[in-house]
Amino acid sequence: MRERGIFELLARIACQLNALIRVIERAVGAVGIFAALLLIPLTLATCWEVFSRYVMRAPTVWAYEIGYLLTGSHFLLGLAYTLREREHIRIDIFSGKFSPRTRAIIDLVVYCIVIPLLIWLTIALAQHLWVGWSRHERTGQSAMNMPVWPFRVVFVVSFFLFAMQTFVELLKALTTMQHAGR
Repeated sequence: MRERGIFELLARIACQLNALIRVIERAVGAVGIFAALLLIPLTLATCWEVFSRYVMRAPTVWAYEIGYLLTGSHFLLGLAYTLREREHIRIDIFSGKFSPRTRAIIDLVVYCIVIPLLIWLTIALAQHLWVGWSRHERTGQSAMNMPVWPFRVVFVVSFFLFAMQTFVELLKALTTMQHAGR
């Protein structure tokens, strides 16, 4: 009975955080759309490289590096959006058989484990960003030799948003538990 009271209190708090949830999900949605749009310059750079290499016999010095930076950015910036849309891999053969309350409990446990790890990872990546910035580190991947800090900013932003969206999903799981328990 006491457990039910705690969950109801947490779910009421979660309901009051709806404005925060909307702001986080709106930001995650905007970044997710931006991540999808990164495919356009990625495609253009790849097509230009193929044209330059095989038609003009003059490969570029920048296409490889731009390609892997855009691909990595696309993947990382899409993490939180994918979670928001509930498109991360789940084992539906098992979870589909559970009640909404049981699924919410499993999600709650997982999110409680993942959130501290994401926060820790975000802090570590921010420190890594600072090191790259202060040392003027370069990629060394091509003749272009770009600075690494812009890509490290993508890491920090991506994992911060992923942590925020995971927090939102935790709040949704609490709300689901409250409504499914009635």
